Amino acid sequence: MPEPFTLTTLLLAGAAAAGTEAVKEGTKDAYRKLKDKVGELFGPKAAKALVKLEDAGTQTEGGKELERYVGDNLDPEEAVQIQPLVDALVQALRDDAVAKSAAHARVGLDIEAGGNALVRNIEGAREVVAKVKAAQDVTIEGFRMDTGRDPGK
Repeated sequence: MPEPFTLTTLLLAGAAAAGTEAVKEGTKDAYRKLKDKVGELFGPKAAKALVKLEDAGTQTEGGKELERYVGDNLDPEEAVQIQPLVDALVQALRDDAVAKSAAHARVGLDIEAGGNALVRNIEGAREVVAKVKAAQDVTIEGFRMDTGRDPGK
């Protein structure tokens, strides 16, 4: 079973892929559909955050705003509406070799745990940024980094 990811992380990967000319139109279309649905469900502030997410200069700010307006706790009705679009974008990113390269994985973890914290099996990342605050043990295991060249350099 794949590890969970946030909607913001998926949208960030989709934005990076959609901004690359050689990415398949199907991948770009899957991203646009999810982006439009997020704007529709969560309003104009979320839509503005998505615009910032697509610009490298405002990406961090856009990600923070999107987390604020959308978060990761969708109500059941929102989840039902978004799930097919999430699945379509995940599949498109997997099937499109150029998109995989363009949306190189930057994993950001910000974990606050009252007990133990366990981070396990992150694969294909080129960057991992972790901030972990735990009352007990922190265990990080199973990292398999992507050694490929960063397409942005």
